[in-house]
Amino acid sequence: MKSEPSDTATAAADRESTPEVEPARELTIEPERDSTLEVEPTREPTAEPTRESTAEPTAEPTAGSTPDSTAAPEREPVAARRARLAVCVATYMRPEGLERLLKALASASLPRSAPSIDVIVVDNDSEGSARAICDRARSWFPFELHYAIEKRRGIPQVRNSALALAMPFADFVVFTDDDVEPAPGWLAELLRVQALYHADVVAGPNPPRFLEPPPAWLVDGRFLSGQQRATGTLVDTAATCNALVRSEVLRQLDGWFDERFALHGSTDAELFRRIARAGHRMVWAQEAVAYECIPASRMTLRWLLLRAYRIASGRGSGELRALEGVAGSWVFSNGLKCIARGAVHFALAVALRRGPVARAQALVKLASGAGWLAGLVGVRYREYARVHGK
Repeated sequence: MKSEPSDTATAAADRESTPEVEPARELTIEPERDSTLEVEPTREPTAEPTRESTAEPTAEPTAGSTPDSTAAPEREPVAARRARLAVCVATYMRPEGLERLLKALASASLPRSAPSIDVIVVDNDSEGSARAICDRARSWFPFELHYAIEKRRGIPQVRNSALALAMPFADFVVFTDDDVEPAPGWLAELLRVQALYHADVVAGPNPPRFLEPPPAWLVDGRFLSGQQRATGTLVDTAATCNALVRSEVLRQLDGWFDERFALHGSTDAELFRRIARAGHRMVWAQEAVAYECIPASRMTLRWLLLRAYRIASGRGSGELRALEGVAGSWVFSNGLKCIARGAVHFALAVALRRGPVARAQALVKLASGAGWLAGLVGVRYREYARVHGK
């Protein structure tokens, strides 16, 4: 399930398509000194005095909200025990992608001081198509692996269900998806940067890994290039394909992922904007790489245009506008400017025969402008109604 891939898929074109957007806060800092939810653990935890077996939550979470804190067992202070980390995986009808992800996680290089790892796979297929993948993985997977089904269709529904299972025991939560293939040092780098900068959230890049040879214009235009920032840069948003969060931060929120936008996307951006506004420290880890696996269906101009439209419509919506402090009049003006500039650039690209990259960049700019205006009036595109990849 692409449970909301990062909104950097059109990063290069977006830099041109929304020139008026205020850039996210970026400041390199020095490190400090000093539902119906069916749960099926696929493997019982090994005997450790401070580890609890993952079971059904004692209280089913309300849609889009954190579960009753009284349902969580008491936890020892982290300093008195080995910390625990839950990797929350959202999946839907991508058996090959899920197996690829689990194999990548199994190859993780971790220091001895790393937290103990639990991996929670939540399947959005009511028929439980991912169960067999998890069952087969039990024989070789090195971490505690838990499987659950979330029958309510929607990306935020799946993530909230995963959090309901993780929060009773986890000190850290890491989010990722079934179309992601993390590098061996991914988890170790997220943890290293978290400790070095005393961060509440650590985000990392997800550069593309093409599953088939991509068209030249897609590569030349860098439409799917991952973000590049120095490690330690302060950020004010993140994506759930590659993010670590201190669990205590999530416990302090009034709610988690907004389930009203089940298949629209941008619910991760909304959550992390709320975390940033609450004053929590969010930093970037450039070496914590989690590759986004790109199938052929995501290598088309049509997909790029719909993605640009979806991202802009999400940012133009009332929820994100309020969090970003952007006025509706600015969104309207920016949308019109993007459309006008995109139209002019496209006409010039055609007239001057500038090639497919220039034409695609102009069309992405047009699509972004239309998305800003659509979001302003509450129109959202359900990008994740369709599954890309296997």
